[in-house]
Amino acid sequence: MEQKFVRVGIFWAIPDEEEGGWKFEAYQKSYPFSAAKQLANEAGLIEYPFSHFDAWEGKDVPFDFYPRGRIAYDVECGVHRIFADECLDLDDLDELFDFYDIEDATIHPDKSYVSMFAKRKRGVPVPKLEYRILRGRDKIGENLIEITSGETRVLVELGKALDGGEETSDMEKQVLSTKYDAVIVSHYHADHAGLIGQKRDCPVFVGAGARRILDMMSAYDGKTLGDNIKTYRDGQPMWVGNIKITPYLCDHSAYDSYMLLFEAGGRSLLYTGDFRFHGRKNGEKLLERLPKHVNTLITEGTNVGSDKPCFSERELEMRAVELMKSTDKPIFILQSASNIDRIVSFYRAAKRTGRIFYEDVYTSHIAAAAGGSIPRPDFFKGVYAFTPRRVTGRRREMLFEIENKRGIAGISKGDQYVMLVRPSMTAYLKKLAQRADISGGILIYSMWSGYREQPSVKQFLDAARELGLTERTLHTSGHASAQDIEKLKLHVHADETVIVHTSAEQK
Repeated sequence: MEQKFVRVGIFWAIPDEEEGGWKFEAYQKSYPFSAAKQLANEAGLIEYPFSHFDAWEGKDVPFDFYPRGRIAYDVECGVHRIFADECLDLDDLDELFDFYDIEDATIHPDKSYVSMFAKRKRGVPVPKLEYRILRGRDKIGENLIEITSGETRVLVELGKALDGGEETSDMEKQVLSTKYDAVIVSHYHADHAGLIGQKRDCPVFVGAGARRILDMMSAYDGKTLGDNIKTYRDGQPMWVGNIKITPYLCDHSAYDSYMLLFEAGGRSLLYTGDFRFHGRKNGEKLLERLPKHVNTLITEGTNVGSDKPCFSERELEMRAVELMKSTDKPIFILQSASNIDRIVSFYRAAKRTGRIFYEDVYTSHIAAAAGGSIPRPDFFKGVYAFTPRRVTGRRREMLFEIENKRGIAGISKGDQYVMLVRPSMTAYLKKLAQRADISGGILIYSMWSGYREQPSVKQFLDAARELGLTERTLHTSGHASAQDIEKLKLHVHADETVIVHTSAEQK
């Protein structure tokens, strides 16, 4: 006997501009009729398992623009039920009857499916784009921005306060408890993404490369990110409600950072996230891709009012070469493990001066998550992993995933090396000094000067001096110079410019 099936699904009705009427974008799933009662939900319906948003995620059309609906099967009544936009009736849906093998159906207007197409047909305007700065006007980092259009509400960034420690501030609790349609994060630095693991009630979007790094960071701490963490890609528009969002890859000290363009209701807003034009990416090419006019520009202003030099990563590399040539002793570099451009700069300098390059296990896995031409053990000659302390559990597994690694005994046998270090490695540095004479070596400080005030950094720097290391500062900002910001402003001709990610004094 031939097996009978029940077909259910979701669909969109797209206007046929040439012949009139509707064309359909439809999705279906078949279930055995014999198992219908077991498959029915509490309402007695068999329904399609995925949402409209899931089906059209990443397409250059908002999932709620065209009239849409869903086809369910009522097990008790033995009839298909169509829940659809109020502008559709059964006569419009003849084509779907064949696709879903429907003999009889009832139609039910569903307010949740009222489309922007139907609203425009009735002369209802699409709501304009609006924004509200929740945090970030008077502090470096910590941006929290709400962007809305009608009932669509998006949160931009989801970071921890730089000076907040483990505590969650009242503002952070507020955004974690507020219902958003989506959260859009520009990059993985903690002051932009530090709360990403605590927001589970809506999609949270990050760049695909940033997602890999966040996954690695979570795994290192024995955690996992939620299934709600989604990804976007450079130049590919996506829609959240009736807001169109286009990411633009930019240069920053964090790998895979983006500017974000928001558009709705005939208005546009460009949010820069953190950016610069003096890194390794071509700033002019980015400017060519950005719009020539936006209504609102929200730009970072870390270096606004500052006269400190922002020389290029390539110039930093050249200066590092000269420092490495000045001694035959080890070179230690105090820098962020997630500053990918800086890892590249110091690796290139080490290679040009014939030195071995050491990354701790955590840094090695960040570099591996970034992939491509980022130096890491097993893929780059002369690059080795080390661990500053005994590790267990997942961290031990991550250590043994790397083939090219050396212990402290092997490292101490040579002097011609460059080692990336962090403030937590004070005890390791002292153990290394007990095995080999590192005095006369150089410690390169390559971080924001403000970190010098942190107790752990102070302790590390004091220990390095006591061990005979000469400290040298070699750093360039991961943020745009005042000149970079002016160049961007001249290009996008914004009607309004708002500066965030800056201190009150710099304004």
